[in-house]
Amino acid sequence: MPAFFTHIICCYLSAHKTISIKNHMGQKTDQIFERGKLFMEKGNHEQALRLFNQVLNREPQYRKALKNKVLIKIAEASEEEAKASIENALTNTPDDDELQQIAGSFYINNNEIEKGERHLTKAIELNPDNVLALYGLGIISANLHSDHQTAIRYFSEAINRDPNFAEAFFNRGCSYLMQDIYDSAHCDLLKARNLGHPKAADILQSHFN
Repeated sequence: MPAFFTHIICCYLSAHKTISIKNHMGQKTDQIFERGKLFMEKGNHEQALRLFNQVLNREPQYRKALKNKVLIKIAEASEEEAKASIENALTNTPDDDELQQIAGSFYINNNEIEKGERHLTKAIELNPDNVLALYGLGIISANLHSDHQTAIRYFSEAINRDPNFAEAFFNRGCSYLMQDIYDSAHCDLLKARNLGHPKAADILQSHFN
């Protein structure tokens, strides 16, 4: 067998051996992540975080582990620790629309409105179907910019993607009210009430009885 072909076969076998090892490591990493997710679902965040860190030590760009770690930090850590976790995750996976949406919501909740809005906008650029980012931009448009026409557009886009999104129906109904579009407001608020929104019945009673 010519030496050239021998070299090709050796490289092929070596590559497949490496792929096999990587696949095994990937399966092990996935198993660690799933264990962490179970602990997170049970509310044992300390154990979940330990396992997610193990995952990230193996694969620093493991998206689900990064996002779950961020969510735990937001829920339990100081604002500065949560920020550090968010920025680290975004450095590793800047093209993750869900992470951009989580970051946007976090910064808005901590009164860094412009930064939050940028992250939500980036989430939509990455994935126009990100329902929570669309909804968040609707809330900003209505409550902070008093731009109810834009808010209605964002809420409508969110509803088109999730027809059972009670919060979006409720807030679109409120924006319609602010624009004196009463028929549409009434329909949206009825829908929000039927979907279980806790405040929809009160708004209906105060404006339509």
